[in-house]
Parts: sequence; C-alpha cells; structure tokens
Amino acid sequence: MALYSDKHGIFRVNAKDAVAGAGITQFGRALIALNIDIICANSPQAKGRIERAFGTLQDRMVKELRLAGISTIAAANAWLPDFIGNYNARFGRQPLNAKNLHRPLTEADDLDEILAWREVRMVTHNLTLQYDRMLLLLDPTPFARGLVRKKVDL
Repeated sequence: MALYSDKHGIFRVNAKDAVAGAGITQFGRALIALNIDIICANSPQAKGRIERAFGTLQDRMVKELRLAGISTIAAANAWLPDFIGNYNARFGRQPLNAKNLHRPLTEADDLDEILAWREVRMVTHNLTLQYDRMLLLLDPTPFARGLVRKKVDL
C-alpha cells in the first residue's frame, strides 16, 4: 500500500528548481501505476533501524567473507543463505502487527508494461522524434499526423 524510503533521486525529483509535484522518476511512475504511495523520510533517524542494519551488513559481511576464505562470487553466493539464516536468527524480530498488507496484482497489472522505461518526446511537423541519439520517422498516417507538436510516451 505504501513504500517508506529516503529522499534518494531514484524515488523523487531532487532538483532545486523542481516545482512541487512536477516531474516524476521512472520508479515513481511505476509506483503510481501500481497504486502504491511513496512516503519519503525527512530525517535519517526516521529510517534508523534499516540504515543501521545496512551499515552493519556492509561492514560485517566483508569481514565474514574474509574469515571464511571466500574470494569468488560463486563461493559467496553459496555461503550467503547460511549467513542470512544465522543473522536473522540472532537479530531478527517479529513485527508488532503480523497482518500482511501486500496487495495482490490484478489482471490489469501488466508488470512488463508498468516496469518498462518510458520517456516523453515531442513529435515534429515532419513526423519525426528523437530518442537515444536516433531520429525516428513515423509513417504518415492520419493518426501520426494528429500527433504533430504533441508529447508522446516512448
């Protein structure tokens, strides 16, 4: 129903000249399509528990890998499930409310479509648009002619 995050640029537009509510990130667009609210923490302390866990893991895992003599990705991937189990047994806590608030996907939710990268481009008078340093030519159909000087999603 909601995602609680920090104010990283993945989650929201952080430009100083951004107008409130204007501009949206690709991640934010996907959340809107899935009807998920995003709540951005206003301080690091608001996300302290997870931030402390990340800090511990980033520090501890390197040392644990070294102690286990692991130096390859394949060996680390084989070692990881045991580490996760031991870590969760030591530090994991049951939630105060165990109710699962995840919403199931509906038939209308097409994740391939929702999670696709999209960008807005303007169709020119000669039925072209630019994307990724390419000039795309549209067939001169009545529908395409109706798109002249309009913004379209790619």
